[in-house]
Amino acid sequence: MAEPDGFVAFDGGMSVEWLLNAYWMGLFPWYDNEDGIPFWYSPDPRMVLEPQEFRCSKSLRHTIRSGRFEVKVDTCFRSVIEQCAAVKREGETSSWISPNFIESYCKLHEAGFAHSFETFENGRLVGGLYGVGLSDCFCGESMFHTVTDASKVAFAKMVEFAILHGFRIIDAQMYTPHLASLGAKEMNREDFLQILEEQDVKKVIRGRWHNNSVVLLLGTNQGERMVLLMQAIAAIAKRIGTVSCASPVYETEPWGFEAEQSFLNQAIVVDTDLDAHEVLKKALEIEKDLGRVRNETAPGIQNSKIKNQNYASRPMDIDLIFFNGDVIDTPDLQIPHPRMHLRRFVLQPLLSIIPDFIHPKMLKTVRSLYEECSDNCEVKTYF
Repeated sequence: MAEPDGFVAFDGGMSVEWLLNAYWMGLFPWYDNEDGIPFWYSPDPRMVLEPQEFRCSKSLRHTIRSGRFEVKVDTCFRSVIEQCAAVKREGETSSWISPNFIESYCKLHEAGFAHSFETFENGRLVGGLYGVGLSDCFCGESMFHTVTDASKVAFAKMVEFAILHGFRIIDAQMYTPHLASLGAKEMNREDFLQILEEQDVKKVIRGRWHNNSVVLLLGTNQGERMVLLMQAIAAIAKRIGTVSCASPVYETEPWGFEAEQSFLNQAIVVDTDLDAHEVLKKALEIEKDLGRVRNETAPGIQNSKIKNQNYASRPMDIDLIFFNGDVIDTPDLQIPHPRMHLRRFVLQPLLSIIPDFIHPKMLKTVRSLYEECSDNCEVKTYF
């Protein structure tokens, strides 16, 4: 029923419920009239970005690594949308982001469905974007920058978040050369709507999104292993942040030392506002509370049997694998985990939830690392 330009209907209001139903059906509001009545669109074709197709140039990667900008999530949504509304666009006398739009999307944000990615320089907001999160799709609405590359840095953060949380597509709505340069492509409406139809509403990450996403690998080989895994996840959710993704539980036979049972491993993505070292501190506390005893002298002991006691006695082991796309190299913490690419029991759980996440040092996806891994240990699905 859409017009050639994608126009479908007008009216209906812009309540939280109406907006959510519209996005779930592939509609978005674009302009409203002087009475605040919105006009709803569903263009064909639709401009979308598959997160793994994002083109991050060397210069942009260098800018991100430089530390010049700090990127946050959901800390100043209203400021971002107001800045987007203030952008002067060629051929337009006013923004479609009217006061009515701003208030409606702020209510959607307060309800936990609209989100912003924000770039700061020296504590000042200089770029960002906002959109609506479904379960397999992040619907981007608008972005702005007052400093070169600031919006691109926010965009890269959004893509990183999408990959770490299993989003299939990022909806960019309409074609622009800039979006095409970042890897976005046109998709026909039928295929786009099919992706929306296949979404699981239970997967929606509702509420405030957090600044950081950490990938943890949980391992246990003693006692009631499944109970320990559940206790660890409950403690992580309480002390570190929201557990937003979890792999199946995998079983691996003991390797390299004597152990009571085979290992159970599970990978999870946790959203947090803690920094990496704070996460490490909390993880070590949880390990200890669940019975792990670390032999601090083990690294300097030559007797292999004594050293192995340190590794075999691990009712619960929590490893930090990734922290956003950061590279951290300190005496107490190395991220990405320096041996993750050598062990199939690490890569298999990661493959099931973040196959397209790019190792920030090796610049290869988890999928590629898994395919190249020479480790031949058997990893079986346990639960």
